[in-house]
Amino acid sequence: MSREQDPDNQRRLPGRTVILAFHKVQASFSYGATNFSPSRLKNLLTVFIQRGFRLVSLQEAIERHEPKTLAVSFDDGYAHLGDTLPVLVREFGFAPTVFIPTGYLGCDNTWDYSSVFRRTRHLDAAAIRYLAAAGVEFGAHGHRHIDLTKCNDKELRDELDRPRKMLEDILGARVISLSYPFGRTNSTVTQEASRAGYRYGLTMRFPKPTDLPIATGRLPIYGYDTTLSILRKVEGGRLYALEKLKSSITNRLSTGTSLWRRVTGR
Repeated sequence: MSREQDPDNQRRLPGRTVILAFHKVQASFSYGATNFSPSRLKNLLTVFIQRGFRLVSLQEAIERHEPKTLAVSFDDGYAHLGDTLPVLVREFGFAPTVFIPTGYLGCDNTWDYSSVFRRTRHLDAAAIRYLAAAGVEFGAHGHRHIDLTKCNDKELRDELDRPRKMLEDILGARVISLSYPFGRTNSTVTQEASRAGYRYGLTMRFPKPTDLPIATGRLPIYGYDTTLSILRKVEGGRLYALEKLKSSITNRLSTGTSLWRRVTGR
């Protein structure tokens, strides 16, 4: 079967897929709401293990959909993950997925308005290969980290095709997963993502039973989150709707980056 015609991209998932979405994982202060320190991440994973969860790969989370399992993903592919993830992979024995905006390999995050205050470097090709050898999986995050729903046809194809090819050249393996920049997608983008060869597409909205593999929701984790609030996101309960609202508002604020880029021409 050609990767441009994969009907599995169009099948409904059997329930609520649990995938956590992180961004920065720095011990030092970081501007914005997306930083979650390494010590907090380690403590969080420990809590999930203690509660009987099993950490699985992105593919297993989507395909097998077993109870008490969750996958861990990281958008933007920051360089500090090169120090953090190998330690966690060894300790917890899981395969996290890192999504890379390939236009910024080894460069600072000048696409993000927070870089005005403090720049953060992205992983380069050598670091990606190092992490892959350590058990980390990789997916695409566009090329220029722009809102794909705002692209014309030519731009959209480039933003989907180029990062997949670049990452496959770096890794020597097929790349089948994509995180939509800012979590934003629509029917045109998901159709083009399938055409480009992606099997899984990840958003930044909470998961639903009606999700497709090519448009799968995740649980965004922000710096203001506590272990309790994250457990509410994963396990549900009376305050699940509140956590969903908080995450939705925070994600909408990322529109500021898109506006800032238009104003500054970045």
